[in-house]
Amino acid sequence: MKFFRSSPYVIVIGFLLTISSCQHREQNKQTDTKKQKYLYTPEKGALSIISETANSEIKKVSLFKDNEKDSVISVPIENGKFKLKLDTANLNEIYFIKIEGKSTKRGTSGLVWEASIPVLASASTDLKLVQRPFNHPGSISKTAFSIQGGGKEQELLNKWHTVLAELEAEEEGQTESYSLGGAGVTKVSGKKELSKSPASITEDFIKKHQPLISSFYLLSRAGKQRQYAKAYGNLLEQAPIEVKQSKYGLDFAKRLEKVQTKIQRLDLQKQVVATDAQLSEIPWDSFKDRKYLLLSFWNSADQASAKAVKQLEQEVPVLEKRGIDILPISMESQFSKWKENTEGLDFKYSYRMRNEAQQDLINTLYLSELPRFVLVKPNGEVINDDFDLKQLDTLD
Repeated sequence: MKFFRSSPYVIVIGFLLTISSCQHREQNKQTDTKKQKYLYTPEKGALSIISETANSEIKKVSLFKDNEKDSVISVPIENGKFKLKLDTANLNEIYFIKIEGKSTKRGTSGLVWEASIPVLASASTDLKLVQRPFNHPGSISKTAFSIQGGGKEQELLNKWHTVLAELEAEEEGQTESYSLGGAGVTKVSGKKELSKSPASITEDFIKKHQPLISSFYLLSRAGKQRQYAKAYGNLLEQAPIEVKQSKYGLDFAKRLEKVQTKIQRLDLQKQVVATDAQLSEIPWDSFKDRKYLLLSFWNSADQASAKAVKQLEQEVPVLEKRGIDILPISMESQFSKWKENTEGLDFKYSYRMRNEAQQDLINTLYLSELPRFVLVKPNGEVINDDFDLKQLDTLD
């Protein structure tokens, strides 16, 4: 019998393959652990809501999921009364009762209206839809809706919904009037800017209330996890275990982890695929001698986002002398709207992300909030993936 001596090269290759296999298994293990960390399995139960108030204006009642787009069931109505029951509801999740009606009130008779009332599906709780007079001049139905029962969770949703309903009525009640004079028809008064917005109202409720499931649902609507990461993180730490393990608690924890994960490098040519108004792509090679590039991701249709990028553009002459170029990159989906909104801005550079490339970049940078400023070197090395404009003066 002959024994063959193993070649040193074979031994080395075998050793490297073993290491590679171990690393691959470890990476898969870490991925599986991360998935398990945010695994959510809803508990099923019955959601029951009764409306015993006769309201002949009500024409249709439906139940929608928390995204307010997916309908679950519609229920029959008798003189405005109804009983809604869903035996397979996801407990501790938000649903919306959508009520459609037609006004019979003087001054608004015949006008259609719609109300969307949030409700938390909670175990072994019979809920009641309460109706009360709502005499706001901007309201069509003159009825305010809320849910009785459900404890602190539902109380928070009721208050939030009430303030939003008042804001909606205020907006609907604004009218434009005109005056006929020697100069022709002139506008006397028009819509004035509202003191609040739905987003700011939602943020106020998040800041003021306890760490409830409903709070984290509102937080998911606000969409400012990056801006308020520290405050929201503290809210999550204070939350009881049932809140942390709810759909909205887990979702926030996952988002917070993405916010806190720093990006080290971008493949600029492959990941930041944007074109100018003539459909020419960013000429990355022309910037290779610059010290830094400040990528300004924004949306021209958003006033706050546009304002920040316009202010930044004023710094172009100073930054150019320091070897820094600013590249405004819009995340709008409609080319025509972006072109129209940016025609008079006179930016030195102005680009829009191509639609097919947007989602990959959104996932990579977690572009959940705009504007977002990312400081990079021309080779794609990320210096700061969430640059604060106050840091401009600190750049070398």
